[in-house]
Amino acid sequence: MARRKPALVVVGLVLLVVGGFSVYESNVSHFYQSTFNILPGRFFKITANLRDQTLITGEFQESSGRAVSFRIMSSVQFAAFQTGQGNASLYSLGDIATGSVSFISSVPDAYYLLFLHGGGLQNVTQAVTFQRTYVSPDEFQLVVGIVLLAFGFVEVYWGVRPRAARGEIDVPAPPPEPPAW
Repeated sequence: MARRKPALVVVGLVLLVVGGFSVYESNVSHFYQSTFNILPGRFFKITANLRDQTLITGEFQESSGRAVSFRIMSSVQFAAFQTGQGNASLYSLGDIATGSVSFISSVPDAYYLLFLHGGGLQNVTQAVTFQRTYVSPDEFQLVVGIVLLAFGFVEVYWGVRPRAARGEIDVPAPPPEPPAW
């Protein structure tokens, strides 16, 4: 084995490990569980700074079975909501005690997940449990990981492939001479 071959194998294995880790980490997932009270006459907000194409999935449940409303607002929509200028949202579920959420962000922004009292329950304290997962794919990190894996495979192959000894050239035999008549 030539002197450089073990180094090629080591470098290739390092590239394979780093590339594999990069591919694995390219799809970041975070799980959260919250239990909170919506106080009388108030709302409860959860702020999430998200990249584009981040998937939010989750489930919520009001502990006594009373209805709540759920909304997801962009930063602009939430600013208008706070000043009483608007009530628009990107996603909403109205007046339900238990609900499932599935939303994909379209642009990087601060998103506000709001819980409001259900109809006729403004003066009641409501307890809500909310389990959610944020899944945020990173395409650049995925591509870099795949490239590193490819380079790693090439390096390992070069390091373990058999090699002809120097000076020995494998020359094919000449074709046979045709018979002379």
